[in-house]
Amino acid sequence: MKATNWILTSCLVALTLVSCEKDESALNQSTKMKSVTVSLENVVSGTRGVATDKINKDDAVVVNDFKIFLTDAQGKEYTAQTSNGAAAAKSYWSASDLATDGIPVEADFHYVDPNCTTVVAVANIGSDMTFAEYTALAALDIDEQQDATNLALFDSKPLTESGEHTDVNTVDGITYLSKVYEATLVLTPRIARFEVDGFQVKFDATSPKYNSVEVKDIAFQNYYPASDLKTGEESGTLVNHIADLANQSEVYNWFNGLSTTNWYCDSFADGAVVMTPADDLTDTPAPLAYHMFAGDAVPVMVIRLLADDLPAYIYTKRFLDSNGDEITEFKEGYIYRMSAAGEVSGDGTIVIPEDDIDPMDRCLDITVDVAKWAVELITPEF
Repeated sequence: MKATNWILTSCLVALTLVSCEKDESALNQSTKMKSVTVSLENVVSGTRGVATDKINKDDAVVVNDFKIFLTDAQGKEYTAQTSNGAAAAKSYWSASDLATDGIPVEADFHYVDPNCTTVVAVANIGSDMTFAEYTALAALDIDEQQDATNLALFDSKPLTESGEHTDVNTVDGITYLSKVYEATLVLTPRIARFEVDGFQVKFDATSPKYNSVEVKDIAFQNYYPASDLKTGEESGTLVNHIADLANQSEVYNWFNGLSTTNWYCDSFADGAVVMTPADDLTDTPAPLAYHMFAGDAVPVMVIRLLADDLPAYIYTKRFLDSNGDEITEFKEGYIYRMSAAGEVSGDGTIVIPEDDIDPMDRCLDITVDVAKWAVELITPEF
């Protein structure tokens, strides 16, 4: 599904988890660990909207469901109980749980094996998966990570000691005094988000080269097809729909066979995006967004045009930050909003210098306004 209609400066959901280990000074000895209640009041339920809703700055990332695993460095899973030891601790929250129970949601993890050293959280996976299913997860497919309201999220952190705690176990009648451990997790998407809100041609003020320029299509390439949810490592062969961007025949043939159902491209109806010297700013029919596994690869944006009704195209040779420095790494969880080189207005408009619309020089420098998703941390309740 294509991600559109957002000016996204979202925030990531955080999860603070605590666990406890038996203190040797406890009146009743045990080999078990315990943990305290965790408040999840900053989780935003997926019922807040749909994929086409506009997401504003400081909105939390949508969490439709999430799962917690307790592990060690060797990848072994550990179980937990409620504070009274009478039942297994809840470790999965479905969309209906979040919608029914509202916010905050409380998570209790007690009586955990002392060998447990790590907490893992995954979100928007869609099911109460087993640990075996989690460890066997296949790489994320970029085609399936285009909906900003349903991005796969992940974090893992080691436990650190933070205090002491007591619990009464109603099953064995023992009061346990334990050391408290905690870990703060920030659920993170694996994609970098590119936003385009409009196009503008920078015509010569006194002697414009063209009477009109129309944008017909926009497409992205040079991105990875897959990424590991747990490590964020991109994989696969870089996707390049057009092998030789200097080959006019190859470029036009590819655009002529373009399918608008693909997330990495958009086509515009005749006359939808036309710019003239008298009125050179035209918004797109709808703001556009493209999610990519990029990392150290630099995506390439290709734009097909009609300049005075003659076919033309341009493509990016690099992306610059607001300081004019070249961007060589695109980070996950960042939003890259397009704007003109040296003119960072923040409105997401691509400004195309008129002289760049030339068969001899099709390359275009684009400056991007980088907006990191804000983080909302979760407050633990002790």
